[in-house]
Amino acid sequence: MKHVVTLMFAAAIAIGCTANASAQERKWESNIYFSIGQFLDNDSYSGNDKGRTVKLGYGINRYFTDNYSFMLGVIRHVDKEFTYDDSLPGADEDEFVFLDVPLLFQYHTNNNGWGNLMVGVGPVISRCIDNDLYDVYGDPYHGLNHRTKIKEYNFSIMPCVAYETRYFLLGVDASIGLRDIKRTHGLISGSKYIHNVCFTIAAKL
Repeated sequence: MKHVVTLMFAAAIAIGCTANASAQERKWESNIYFSIGQFLDNDSYSGNDKGRTVKLGYGINRYFTDNYSFMLGVIRHVDKEFTYDDSLPGADEDEFVFLDVPLLFQYHTNNNGWGNLMVGVGPVISRCIDNDLYDVYGDPYHGLNHRTKIKEYNFSIMPCVAYETRYFLLGVDASIGLRDIKRTHGLISGSKYIHNVCFTIAAKL
């Protein structure tokens, strides 16, 4: 997965260097993002649980025509689960902190003086920088206790839609987890895919 992150950064640099020479306008745009929404934990062993996602990040947007751009970002996000079945081993409340690196292809409608619509989609590589540990309810000697719950890297797809002006953006985005990130340590079964849906506001610099 580390090689994939390197390739994503290389792709972003290549895009900037090979942008269409006939474009009417070439520009860079910085964005500071804040998002809050629902965390969806799809665990085949303990069931589908919900919680809250909070994100704070920075993105740099490279326009290569008036309507098309690529955005490379770095986002810190926290997933905290609120519902779980504590009767199952290893089903205690989840809380994870991730560092996300999205690379989004974006289409912007023409600005009519009131702002414009943006739609985008692209891959996201996430590294878990604060992993949760199993804590088996009622069994302090269970083999899962104090072991990490998920794998270090996750891969997802992020679709987004937003209304934007020259100075701000308001929108909705989602992260659809594509990788089974559960660590079972040979003691439980099942798979885990995590997703989120967020409302996002961004300031353009």
